[in-house]
Amino acid sequence: MFLAIAALVISVVWLGAAVVRLENYRYANFIGACSQFNIKDARERIDREACLDSAETRTNWAWHLAYGLKIL
Repeated sequence: MFLAIAALVISVVWLGAAVVRLENYRYANFIGACSQFNIKDARERIDREACLDSAETRTNWAWHLAYGLKIL
């Protein structure tokens, strides 16, 4: 029983982290972060993707989770 609960908790945390990462990426793209790159050039598109992945758009991960789950 304990292993099942532990597995579920780990799964929820892992999926929550994925939601936070994807919402951060989506919001960075929405607000136009990393817009200095030309998306028609393949090399600059790779740099833009890396920039969007590392962009910090909100002050806390909880905001990303709340927006990603459509709570706010």
